[in-house]
Amino acid sequence: MTNTCEHCGVERPIRPFSLIFFIEMWERFGYYGMVALIVIFMINGLGFTDNFALNTYGAFSALVYAFLSVGGYIGDRWLGTKRTTLLGAIFLCLGYALLSYKPEHTFYYGLGTIIAGNMLFKANPSSLISKLYKQGDSRLDSAFTMYYMSINIGSFISMTLCPIIQVKYGYAPAFFLCATGLLLAILGYKTFGKVLSEIGSEPDFHPVNKKYLLCIISVVVLMIFICAWLLKHLEVTSVILSLALIVTFGFMIRFIITANDKTQRYKYIVCMVLIIEAITFFILYQQMQTSLNLFTIRNTDCSVLGMKVPGVMFQNLNPFWIMVSSPILAFMYNRLGKNRRDFSMATKFAFGMFLCSLGFLILPIAATLFSHNNMISGNWVILTYFFQSIGELLIAGLGLSMVTKLVPQNIIGFVMGTWFMATAVAMRLGGRVASFASVPREELSNTGLSLTLYSTLFLQIGIASFVVSVIMFIFAPKLKKYLK
Repeated sequence: MTNTCEHCGVERPIRPFSLIFFIEMWERFGYYGMVALIVIFMINGLGFTDNFALNTYGAFSALVYAFLSVGGYIGDRWLGTKRTTLLGAIFLCLGYALLSYKPEHTFYYGLGTIIAGNMLFKANPSSLISKLYKQGDSRLDSAFTMYYMSINIGSFISMTLCPIIQVKYGYAPAFFLCATGLLLAILGYKTFGKVLSEIGSEPDFHPVNKKYLLCIISVVVLMIFICAWLLKHLEVTSVILSLALIVTFGFMIRFIITANDKTQRYKYIVCMVLIIEAITFFILYQQMQTSLNLFTIRNTDCSVLGMKVPGVMFQNLNPFWIMVSSPILAFMYNRLGKNRRDFSMATKFAFGMFLCSLGFLILPIAATLFSHNNMISGNWVILTYFFQSIGELLIAGLGLSMVTKLVPQNIIGFVMGTWFMATAVAMRLGGRVASFASVPREELSNTGLSLTLYSTLFLQIGIASFVVSVIMFIFAPKLKKYLK
């Protein structure tokens, strides 16, 4: 399971980590390749209106996040972390394959299968990473940093390749390429899975309980049909997600009221405030695949270094900037920490929101001052993605770290579930916000109208997020004081 460093004699779990890295990279390859194309596919391939496509994608994204804690529980208690990961990869592969085969009939069931597969898969590889190291091992932070890189490598490759495949061969081969990514993940696991023989949750070390397995598969299949129905009834989805968030926030308030320790009560308050701030961020984040994506396709000169590229491909700027910026931010954190000048988490959240507001504000400025024939240079969009991606690192990248530092061990799972539920609601709201700039089907060729609609939306988003960032900066010292 481990390799020994010839210089220091310290054992390092290189091979198990490499396999988990490989599996996660190809799973994210499949997911983000699909994400890059799905909105424009609904509009151009299925004839959806902008409004319906954006709201459908918002509901889909919400459901993807809503059930993550369920998959983690199944892996920990019933099926085993490794088996649950494999089962999730199989369902994900099936979901992408359904999108590539007669999507006019299988579209909703394909999305439902992807939701169910993601539920089983998403939480479990990171759980395996945590089991590679003993509690308190300083290498764990480094391992998770590298693991996060696997997500961005996979998404960058797929967000580059899938749009090219779509332009040359159509949507079906592009979605099938997503399924191929999962096939590679499954093949890698089946071929090299022995390196994980000493790692896993308790059920992994016992023969599979066939009754549990059959029960879980049956529930997952039922979930596919339920999710497909929910995606056809978007208002019901919104009500369910809102009620779930209210209930989870109700429990958070109960923790605050019943906390015996004053310091812990303050930490609960800070945790809840930061979760609310994260909801605001994820509404902005959702624009990358929705309104910002459509704006890039319709009103941007999509050239990079003089080469014309598909507008959809600009989404790969998000993982690109994250891969470039992550080591720089890590270096800065270390330097500031050594000099005892490290910013508080509340300040990092506020600064991340400020950068997001800048990213949106420069687009209406560019549209007003630098547009030609209702088109702007792609360089402005590149700059927007830069600000958005740094904001993501400061908010989303620190979110789960915040949870582990602020709440007791016995409720970490619940609060992480609250974080993901808040993310789900934000994704649904993000789709609704994007729909405010919906272009009527009969006006899709009217670049002047689309430029006006998107510029107005981005200006409103930029101003609103700037105001939120100012409020966050004002309260950051207070929140930092509570943490002490």
